[in-house]
Amino acid sequence: MREEWEKRLNHIRIRKEDMNKLVMNFLVTEGYAEAVAKFRMETGTEPDMDVAMIMDRMAVKKAVQCGNVEDAIEKVNDLNPEILDTNPELFFHLQQQRLIELIRNEKIEEALEFAQEE
Repeated sequence: MREEWEKRLNHIRIRKEDMNKLVMNFLVTEGYAEAVAKFRMETGTEPDMDVAMIMDRMAVKKAVQCGNVEDAIEKVNDLNPEILDTNPELFFHLQQQRLIELIRNEKIEEALEFAQEE
């Protein structure tokens, strides 16, 4: 099975332009703004989003990773005030993470109050 798969892969040709788009997408998604700029200059491949947005997205990601969920929600609302209204699943997961952070910081009373009110 594996040999058959490898044999099929060997016959597939990927255009350099497609590979560059894939690499650019990775760099943008992971927030490597400097690498995006350099890759853009070297290959002429344009990112699918404004490079300034990358930094904003990374600020939201960092806030969540650091446990600052309220700050992340505020940043999201600054970027796009409608996104949490139109994506209830995202809002739910952010609220869920906010509750987890309260529990992690041993703010049990505050966590109970938050869980009941929100």
